[in-house]
Amino acid sequence: MKPEITAFFDSVTGTVTYVVADPETKRAVIIDGVADYDPASGTLSHASVDRVIEFIRSAGLTVDWVLDTHVHADHLTATPYLKDALGGQSGIGEHIADIQSHWSGVFN
Repeated sequence: MKPEITAFFDSVTGTVTYVVADPETKRAVIIDGVADYDPASGTLSHASVDRVIEFIRSAGLTVDWVLDTHVHADHLTATPYLKDALGGQSGIGEHIADIQSHWSGVFN
């Protein structure tokens, strides 16, 4: 059986969050969830991924993984928010530690 892939476009950042689900087992992975950040006010919200959460729940899916495919320089990740709401494990490539090491010296 083929996986079902559903895309959620965020017009503010121009990014896409994907839900990939096995229609037979109802197991799913969320890829590149985006948080809504307003630089003018410094506030963070989650309207973009709340649509994803609503979709997951209405489809009766169980989330196994919440993945980031890369470091997001253009927006903030919603992975912690998604994990809190839906469960599952989070993952990103092992070289994120190299990026964090570089930028911690710049911003701390």
